[in-house]
Amino acid sequence: MVAAKRILPAPTELHARWQAVFEEAGLRADILGLADRFPEERSLEISFQALDRIDTTLGDLLLDRPEDVLPAGVRGLRELLPLDRPELSGLRLRITGLPPTAHRLIRDVRETDLGRFLALDGIVRKVTEVRPQVREAVFECVACRTEIHESQDADAMLFREPLECPEAQGGCGKPQGRTRFRFLADKSTYVDSQRIEVQENPESLRRGAHPQGIPVLLTEDLAGHVIPGNRIVANGVLKGVQRTSGGGRGGLVRNTVSDLMLIGNSVESKQLEYDEIEITEEEERLFLQFQDDPTVIDKIVLSLAPTIKGMEEEKEAIALQLFGGVAKRHPDGIRTRGDMHVLLVGDPGTAKSQLLRYIADVAPRGIYTSGKGATAAGLTAAAVKDDFAGGRWVLEAGMLVLADGGMAVVDELDKMTPEDRSAMHEALEQQTVSISKAGITATLNARCPVLAAANPKWGRFDDHRTIAEQIDLPATLLSRFDVIYSIKDRPNQERDRTLAKGILGSHRDSELPEIPDATGRTPGTHAAPFSADLLKKYVAYARRKIRPALSDASLTVLEDFYVTVRRQGEEPDAPVPITARQLEALVRMSEASARARLSNVVTVEDAQRATRIMDSFLHRVSSSEGKLDIDLVTTGTSRSQRERQDVLLKIMRDLQSNDPGRTFTLEQLKAAAEPQGIPEDRVDQLVSYLKNSGELFEPRSGALQLVRF
Repeated sequence: MVAAKRILPAPTELHARWQAVFEEAGLRADILGLADRFPEERSLEISFQALDRIDTTLGDLLLDRPEDVLPAGVRGLRELLPLDRPELSGLRLRITGLPPTAHRLIRDVRETDLGRFLALDGIVRKVTEVRPQVREAVFECVACRTEIHESQDADAMLFREPLECPEAQGGCGKPQGRTRFRFLADKSTYVDSQRIEVQENPESLRRGAHPQGIPVLLTEDLAGHVIPGNRIVANGVLKGVQRTSGGGRGGLVRNTVSDLMLIGNSVESKQLEYDEIEITEEEERLFLQFQDDPTVIDKIVLSLAPTIKGMEEEKEAIALQLFGGVAKRHPDGIRTRGDMHVLLVGDPGTAKSQLLRYIADVAPRGIYTSGKGATAAGLTAAAVKDDFAGGRWVLEAGMLVLADGGMAVVDELDKMTPEDRSAMHEALEQQTVSISKAGITATLNARCPVLAAANPKWGRFDDHRTIAEQIDLPATLLSRFDVIYSIKDRPNQERDRTLAKGILGSHRDSELPEIPDATGRTPGTHAAPFSADLLKKYVAYARRKIRPALSDASLTVLEDFYVTVRRQGEEPDAPVPITARQLEALVRMSEASARARLSNVVTVEDAQRATRIMDSFLHRVSSSEGKLDIDLVTTGTSRSQRERQDVLLKIMRDLQSNDPGRTFTLEQLKAAAEPQGIPEDRVDQLVSYLKNSGELFEPRSGALQLVRF
């Protein structure tokens, strides 16, 4: 049942009250200028706060009966003009900054909100093309040639035609069954029209809840200014659109259930980072106390998934990822990302998934997905045909676009298909998603750090193989990650006992009643310096307020580390240990460390923290035969492996050229490779690789032959 509406004053009184609001708000000059610039500009924007301050009753009427009050405002606006110009009926009044009582969560919209002025906060998920929509259709009666004007509802999906030729307009009076009405497209009036879908913000969802959305109709000068991934506040009138379905003999069957639609009046873009997260003055004072605390990052690490014991190094890198560095726009127009990407590759049962889910909850604007059910379109964006647009093409945002300005968490990255994984390359480095399909060409923002997890290629890490060759991901994708950690599950009595005590203790504490002990702490609670909610607000505050810059001393630390590590590659036949891409990662980690301390200056300690994390990453993943080799990450093959491959390929060619059948056996290859110091397992690996790549085949059982001799 719809709530009773407020009593509406007489039209003349409404016009006069609107005029008084315009005068007291000092908008007369703006109205005159708007009339001069019409039709290039046609909207006057006024904040609800100003309206409510001048005339509170009128503000209440606007929220309650917008379809009556807004046209009266436009009429009052036109009456302030010195000349009555009929074409200025196209002027529009845009209301922004609606009060909290008018804001609704999309899932909380109910039938009592129908016909009211509302504000919906969310992410733009879908966007149709801007197309002309008939506002006033002109028809011609075939029998008497009379022109008939028929106004169309802005929210109606069906085209309204005349039921009869009206005698009052000089027509013949024949009903629709006895005559036909021809649509005169060139005499009809059109407006630009676009439909978008606004979806709930991820941070407002309950765990496991499916995000809901509401279509919003944007017309005239509102159309064509938003893209998928934008965070907006859509202000407008909520309407119910009756569902229809095809009936017999081409007729339509009307349903008793209606779909919701917001008829847009104004669109406000979120200008500040994380301004949807409210931080009280008391919380801000608490955060500022950490500015002089040298142990604040250690406290953040302790607060990340405190029930998961161990993984301190991994948590430290993820903590820096939450805060991120500073994105920069260089004079030549090139943008350098400030967000860090972190990849965890670990044995089963090492709590990777639990850690990722916790981070997705703690990170402001965090979105979680599993690679097992993710596609390229679901991760990036897609152009699809959708009933939402009447069967036309729609630009639809995927996870990385929806996480713009937040954090994307992807579990089981190795379970994705190679085609789907390849779609992430642009999003990870350029932080954009490009679409070119069905005449739609667009570039969407995906400015978010990516935290991903995967399992080793053979299920569990093998100590006899390098870490890099056990990560079942393409080298081009691995090179986009700033930090890659391998997590091994190896028996260790001391560590296992500590872990067992922690797990069993957490199970016991969760079963005990919540009665405070002598210290005032209840069983089941952990000594985390930051609660999950407080940590989310702290991260949002730091990213909103702090923009650190590198000091001369920190630059020296980073430069010395880079040059020192690179010096290892100056030896004869030595691999390249590090590249400029890792140097940029060091800058991002240093800036993130300073931001976590709420400092606008990157100190030596911040730079040293970054170099320590980078050194740990390099020795874990890109170490081959005791030497650092960044090619393991960037190309998937170390220098020594490439050299062995060249030697083995030469041996294969020699064996093949010496055999009348142009073949050789695996035993012959191993025997010839042994004097060269190449072990049998490496020979097996290369043979398997060449078979999979189509370079080597078996013409008959036990015989091998190179395709390109």
